[in-house]
Amino acid sequence: MSVKLRAKKLSDGRRSYYLDIFQDGKRNYEFLKIYSKQGDPDFKEKKLLVEKIRAKRELEIGSYEYGFIPRHRKNIDFIKFYEDFLAVYPGKDIRLVKYALEKFKIAIGKNNLPIKSLTSDVCEQYANFLKSPESGLRGETPYNYWTKFRKVIRKAIKEGIIIKNPTEDIIVRRTTKQLKKNVLTTEELQLIAQTPCGNQEVKRAFLFACFTGLGAAEIRNLTWSKILNNKLKIYREKTGEQVINDLHPVAIQLLGRQGIPNEKIFSLPTDTAVGKILKTWVKLAGIQKNISFYCGRHTFATQLLLNGANLKTVADCLGHTSTTHTVKYLNYVDALKTEAIGALPGIVLDET
Repeated sequence: MSVKLRAKKLSDGRRSYYLDIFQDGKRNYEFLKIYSKQGDPDFKEKKLLVEKIRAKRELEIGSYEYGFIPRHRKNIDFIKFYEDFLAVYPGKDIRLVKYALEKFKIAIGKNNLPIKSLTSDVCEQYANFLKSPESGLRGETPYNYWTKFRKVIRKAIKEGIIIKNPTEDIIVRRTTKQLKKNVLTTEELQLIAQTPCGNQEVKRAFLFACFTGLGAAEIRNLTWSKILNNKLKIYREKTGEQVINDLHPVAIQLLGRQGIPNEKIFSLPTDTAVGKILKTWVKLAGIQKNISFYCGRHTFATQLLLNGANLKTVADCLGHTSTTHTVKYLNYVDALKTEAIGALPGIVLDET
């Protein structure tokens, strides 16, 4: 390993300083963006500065080779590093990456953490919190948050502020739990449609979600400009994926009389109020399930599958970027078929 200071003469007569780094059999160049020219009054100061940078870089690389983090990097705040990562993150899953950080801060009870304190014990504490009821997370969300958190860890390793991955031996498994408790059957959907609700707008919006797969945020922001020739054309709030679907006759009926393009179609109370109204309404219908507004989306997906749609079609209707997340609905439908076959009445065969 070697780090040598070199200078390159530019066409305008200036000298550009750079580091010639040879490590692990590979040569790299790091340009310092420091320049000098003949007669430069600051030549000595610049020469001292580039030598200092060279020595510091040599110390860093040497430390990493022997498994040490340089002292000045041990005090980097991991949460600040995470926030900086978020500030320039281009992925469509940025909301998951952001909320993974929020849960991490809750798990450790702090808003800052020196990188030297990011141990496997701390990471295990976070993983256990994600899996616990205290996190308020269900389904695949703990697994999704954990994978986004590990993405930031890998970035820190790549940038040389972490030597060994502290999450290496910690596992948060993807749940294969069925959606049965969170999905309305065809019979239950008919039942709640005929059951009075304390807020007619909530009833109308939830049933619309069951026939379109829209989430609460999308329904709140839905304007008449998104409805054209009995088609729905939106961009999903969560992924930014465009969805263009034909509207079912029931969905068209639920829309009511058309308004002006920028007028919102639904006027809902707060999320908390919507949840309470739904709970009371479902209970009044005699349905013993924990139904949230998002269950309308689950119901839409499973109804499509039950009525012959293939997995790719359902993924497209939901605005999924792949069928990876759509498989859980197929698992639920397969479980329903198994239960239905198991419930067939038995008969006594004549063995003669």
